Amino acid sequence: MFSALRRSVAGSSQAKCHRRMATMAPTLVQSKPTASQSKPTIHKVIDSIKPVYLTMSSFTGRSNSARKAVALDPTVFDHPIRRDILHLCVVHYLDSLRQGTASTKTRAEVAGSRRKIRPQKGSGRARLGDRQSPMLRGGGVAFGPKPRDFSTKLNRKVIQMGMRVALTMKLREQRLGVLQRINWWSHKTATLSSRLIGLGWRTGTLFVTGESEVPPRMRLASRNLRGIECKTVTDLVVYDIVKWRRVVLDLAAVNALERALGKGFSGISDSERVVSDVTHSSGNEVETST
Repeated sequence: MFSALRRSVAGSSQAKCHRRMATMAPTLVQSKPTASQSKPTIHKVIDSIKPVYLTMSSFTGRSNSARKAVALDPTVFDHPIRRDILHLCVVHYLDSLRQGTASTKTRAEVAGSRRKIRPQKGSGRARLGDRQSPMLRGGGVAFGPKPRDFSTKLNRKVIQMGMRVALTMKLREQRLGVLQRINWWSHKTATLSSRLIGLGWRTGTLFVTGESEVPPRMRLASRNLRGIECKTVTDLVVYDIVKWRRVVLDLAAVNALERALGKGFSGISDSERVVSDVTHSSGNEVETST
């Protein structure tokens, strides 16, 4: 009798549950959007990116009647400033310069007898083991340095972004210059030094060329000048741009940097690179103060 009553109660509760779910189920079903409620399509329009103009500097001292400006790729020379990316690139480069050759001997590597210095008990003094103990003079070093590699890993695209940010900062600080070609007519240091003093580039200036090597006369004339360095664009790193007060590029270096770092939105041809009309220039010119 009791078993029949239990079955009847269980059957009635299941029926109530089914009916309750049946009444709640329609509220969970979402209606499909009609044609009039469909989302509108979004069409993205990419505007043409205008180049950045920089007044070209004169290295030889021959002043032309009309000043010229050079067109720069904004994806390379007008990048948003990211100081965190610069920090990552600088730390990555400085880590790669560490030799990591510091080495000490542990107690297992120190030469000598492993005999116990004195008995464990009876002397009234502190217990000691062998002569190689780190507590004794001439013993091993506890937790001392060992040769290791300090270099860290940084993605290639992060390094490229750091180069764009560094070039943009130099341009906005008016400490970026562009020359037709980095070359000097003499190998004498005195002639180059006097010209750099006249330009205000005597100290803290880095010359970067896009050629395979630095021109011989420029290299000989500048190698004995403190505060002046010349290097190729293939040897340029983010740390160099951050370290030096002033960076001067030639047109070959500008082309090489835009090929390596540009995103292809604004292709500047050789005929459009140098503009004679100064009205196109944004007023940026390399700083001349020493």
